[in-house]
Amino acid sequence: MDPTLYNAAMRGNIVDTNFLLADHLKRDEENGYQVTPKGNTVLHVAALYGHSHFAAEVLKVTPAMLRCQNKKNETALHIAANEGHTEVVRVLLACIEGHKKLTRMTDASGDTALHRAVRSQHLDVVKLLVKEDSEFEFPPNHAQETPLYLAAESGFHDALITILKSCKKSTCAAGPSNRTPLHAAVIQKHRDCIRSLWRWNKPLCEELDLWGWNSLHYAVKLGLEDVVSAMLGWKKSLVYLPAGSENDWTTAIHIAASEGDVNMINKLLNHCPDCRDMLNRNNQNALHVAVLNNQDKVVCSLLDSDKCDSLVDEPDSDGNTPLHLLAASGNHVPELINHPRAKKMSFNKQNQTPLDIALSCPKKEKLMEDLGSIGRVGKRDFEVKRKYKYTPNPNAETETGGKMQLREDDHDKAKKANQTIIESIMKVAQIHIVVATLIMTVTFAAGITLPGGFESDSDSPNQGMAILIRKTAFRAFVVSDAIAFTCSAVAIFIYFFMADVSPDPQKKKIVNKLYNLAAYFQFFSMLAVVIAFATGMFATLSHSLGLAVTVCFIGCLSILLYFLVLIYMARKI
Repeated sequence: MDPTLYNAAMRGNIVDTNFLLADHLKRDEENGYQVTPKGNTVLHVAALYGHSHFAAEVLKVTPAMLRCQNKKNETALHIAANEGHTEVVRVLLACIEGHKKLTRMTDASGDTALHRAVRSQHLDVVKLLVKEDSEFEFPPNHAQETPLYLAAESGFHDALITILKSCKKSTCAAGPSNRTPLHAAVIQKHRDCIRSLWRWNKPLCEELDLWGWNSLHYAVKLGLEDVVSAMLGWKKSLVYLPAGSENDWTTAIHIAASEGDVNMINKLLNHCPDCRDMLNRNNQNALHVAVLNNQDKVVCSLLDSDKCDSLVDEPDSDGNTPLHLLAASGNHVPELINHPRAKKMSFNKQNQTPLDIALSCPKKEKLMEDLGSIGRVGKRDFEVKRKYKYTPNPNAETETGGKMQLREDDHDKAKKANQTIIESIMKVAQIHIVVATLIMTVTFAAGITLPGGFESDSDSPNQGMAILIRKTAFRAFVVSDAIAFTCSAVAIFIYFFMADVSPDPQKKKIVNKLYNLAAYFQFFSMLAVVIAFATGMFATLSHSLGLAVTVCFIGCLSILLYFLVLIYMARKI
């Protein structure tokens, strides 16, 4: 494009000393429109920079430029709508007579100008475009996004209301992954958009997405109690609709149980009390799912109600009761273990009791004791299994060289795993010992060679005493130095004790606790060293207050930077 013409469009100059827009446009119409490397005409450029008067002048001379598209198939209306230049949009729409299809033209992504306006959150432009072509059916782009879907997903409530006034319910096409605008609003928790879509078309909540979930299922998962209440108040049967595919489906109460949302479960039960008896694809009830997901609060909540007693001993497709699953998880929920209906003998399809399962897994002594103490829950071969550490597993033997050899005992595996963890802890502890030793050495040296020196006058009664002993900063230095020395020494002693107990894999917990304790002492010693440095420098530089304060501030920066790093890492994680 001619630089003079481009600069004029960019600045909105219609007439200049050596430039006349009409002359350039007439020559362009005869010889073909000049374009930028992106394929933008002078009208595109004017729309980009928001010069409505310039755009109006261009269209007076060459109205056909209104339908010109750049290399991305964008018209000037697309660009003006994307940038939110309302006056430019108004000028372009005023010239549409006889060109009604302009608002329906799509770019390379299938976006209309309305898509662009909604995505860029320009309400005034949305209102102009909807008013101009109110009979348009708002089709989806190549990503299956309609303007209505974009408004719902982004929470652009005002635009959503504007579109709903012209949009027909029958033309509300599903969006990405076959989700409706109500799906999008619920997933993004835009409550105002949810309410408006709900009032506009309540049956939207029954529509399933690509994974077989309706809007109620997502509302339950995300804990939107008010939304769930409204949907179930309209149609209670929604709670019974399955979520998922034919081979893997669940229900609303199972979703709430897996999320650990006690309030949501109570909300569902208040609307539909019998939904507590619903089973998922694996014939598991809500108590099964809560145990599987270690949601102890949900387990206790369900067990508090005598109406849920039947869930306790109900077997799933594999014959496992919730207590079987609890034994397999290694979790410990006394409320379930001690429930009256959990005490009867129950076997799964592998002929295992909950105690059998607990015995087959390491590190579950407390669980095994509790299960073994509640009567008939697993007395079969209990003493034999305890004596010989027998694992009730049909696959426990493998054939090697024509001989049957027992699989490596789970207890030995646990020992190896514990030993590996202990070794990794001790490797880190070696680095900490070096640091603690250095701190202990430095603080010892600082205590012997105090800042400011000692009184050397033989005639003075204070001979050998520290010169700065009367200064508060010096006293703070001495105290913090002593704390740093002591904490480092304690940390080193703890590391020595860790080295003594580390060969025993059974003492993994002790090693871990000792390591954490030593780390705390070492942290306090490092903190005390920083304080000792700052107070010692202040005591010796107090004659120059500005310098003393500056040095102390720089020395203490390490503490501030440490906490800033912790905050940054916490946000990243």
